[in-house]
Amino acid sequence: MKKICFITASRAEYGLLKWLMREVENSQEFELQVVVAGAHLLDEQGHTIDIIKSDGFHINETVDARLNTSSKETIAESMGRMAQLFSHTFAILSPDYVVVLGDRYELLPIVNTAFVMCIPIIHLSGGDVTEGAIDDGIRNAVTMLSEYHFPGTEDSARNIARMRGSDKNIWVVGEPGLDSFYREPLMSREELVDELGLSVDSNWVLFTFHAETKESLDYNLNAVKNCIYALFEINGIQIVATYSNADFGGKQINDFLEELAEQNRDRIRVVPSLGNRKYLSFMKQVSFVIGNSSSGIVEAPTLGVPVINIGDRQKGRYQCKNIIQSSTDKEVIKASIDKAMRNHVTASDYYWGNGHTAEKIIEILKMELRS
Repeated sequence: MKKICFITASRAEYGLLKWLMREVENSQEFELQVVVAGAHLLDEQGHTIDIIKSDGFHINETVDARLNTSSKETIAESMGRMAQLFSHTFAILSPDYVVVLGDRYELLPIVNTAFVMCIPIIHLSGGDVTEGAIDDGIRNAVTMLSEYHFPGTEDSARNIARMRGSDKNIWVVGEPGLDSFYREPLMSREELVDELGLSVDSNWVLFTFHAETKESLDYNLNAVKNCIYALFEINGIQIVATYSNADFGGKQINDFLEELAEQNRDRIRVVPSLGNRKYLSFMKQVSFVIGNSSSGIVEAPTLGVPVINIGDRQKGRYQCKNIIQSSTDKEVIKASIDKAMRNHVTASDYYWGNGHTAEKIIEILKMELRS
């Protein structure tokens, strides 16, 4: 059987890869290999390797590059260690193909190593545009090194074809994050009350803010403070904030949120990671989502939940009708919250797909990789 090696280095990435991993695991044609690295191994990010284990996946290798996000220099140093360690990992596992998703900086040393070692790369969710972060450069570099491409949309597919000068090996399959809505039963509001210690009668808010990697630490902290302080001026809401990604500035954002939660336990809960099922279940029950996570752009429209998208991190992405774009100014955020509380949207915009991405990809892989 062909050995297909999935690399996951963050909680969000794993949630998107999960169902395709299951399809490969259950196939007769392929052998699943799983390598876990990066933020999954950090206690400060929730040690989310435990979620992968609890889902029943066998982890073939862990790659601990001692990820350090305290500065841009230490992140670059961690990436250097990751390249060295992945060369040994690929030598041990000898995969026939490597699967990666998206645009996290950890992908650069991973795909560089696979490319030099002549291991074909399968890339999911390429061709997107996010002008407010360094992600564009990373994503496009991964695209140029990859052999097989599974973008979520026709627009992204055209971007990939334009970059590569060919439409060969490009298949539009929808965004994989939508599969969970159809493949996993979501938790009820009552179950979430028990899990998170919330009031069933409150208006719930989901807050996730990742550092804009083209901006300063002060800019990012100020943006988070403006969001939270604007929310605190609204009566009758309870906030669940999930940790910022393992980018420079993420730890400082998380420390601020934790300190605030200690002083305001009735208003805000802070969790390193909800896990994919609980996260989507909570998103379905909230009055609105606020922050700059891609989940607000891609997954929330399926639920018809209002989203306040803060700042420029997602600039360049298609925005469905449920999204309210806001600056980081506190007064603008307050006006956006007021609009979200009054807004009634429906799950009518399926720009990102229909939730059967893993099924489409596995059938294509069976046809294309069978020789």
